[in-house]
Amino acid sequence: MKCSVTLLLSSTLLCPVNAHYLFGRLILGGKWTNTWEYIREVSPVQGMDPAFAIVAPNTEPNSPDLRCGRNASVSWSQVKTATVRAGDTVGFAAGEPMLQGDRKPWMYHPGFASAWLSKSPTEDLHAYAGDGDWFKILVVTGRTEQSIDLSDPENNPYDPMKAIWGTYRADSWNFTIPAKTPPGKYLLRFEHIFPNQVDAQFYVNCAHVDIVNTSGDIGTPGPLVKIPGVYERGQPDVYFSSYAEGFNISTFVSPKPAVWTG
Repeated sequence: MKCSVTLLLSSTLLCPVNAHYLFGRLILGGKWTNTWEYIREVSPVQGMDPAFAIVAPNTEPNSPDLRCGRNASVSWSQVKTATVRAGDTVGFAAGEPMLQGDRKPWMYHPGFASAWLSKSPTEDLHAYAGDGDWFKILVVTGRTEQSIDLSDPENNPYDPMKAIWGTYRADSWNFTIPAKTPPGKYLLRFEHIFPNQVDAQFYVNCAHVDIVNTSGDIGTPGPLVKIPGVYERGQPDVYFSSYAEGFNISTFVSPKPAVWTG
């Protein structure tokens, strides 16, 4: 779908319903937690049809909403903090809330995903606006073992031009907290970008996590960036069409910064 928020505000009839999503559920120990239990709740777009308002994406790369979602730089929903160990596997799920009429919540759009951490300068994560330093711990571009099974009749029909992306139609994604991550309270951010030549769509949510590392093997995360500031409108690795002639997912390089593996 290539409908902007502006179009959605003017008419919901211009866009199919199975197009937007949120990552409201954290995955801990292989289990999906409740919606907004550990993830900062976001606000709906004011004045938009309620069916779309909560799941509408951010299209402004310079907005503070790029950190954790609409109006989520302040943790007004008072979520829990999950305790995880460096080296643990966690994940984000595109669970409810979901669009009315959609058969399941999933990453409908083609595009690439990433996960990030930002250490809070205070023990109170609710007071942290995410305006500090961020580092990237995951990038997903092409297909992986977590991608949907294209041979499964349940996943048909599908668009082969979209299915080249690893996250396409996945309802969740798991990844590892780097083993050398320094201990502390963090915002854990998951981001899915639907690239578009005019208005790339940014789907982002943040969880509260307390990372424990007693191994004594502590690394120095980097490169460090600020959000917003990591993307700018028009940059070619975000504002493009993967349907363009000559696009090759195997040679596509996602935007900087590089992933810190610990």
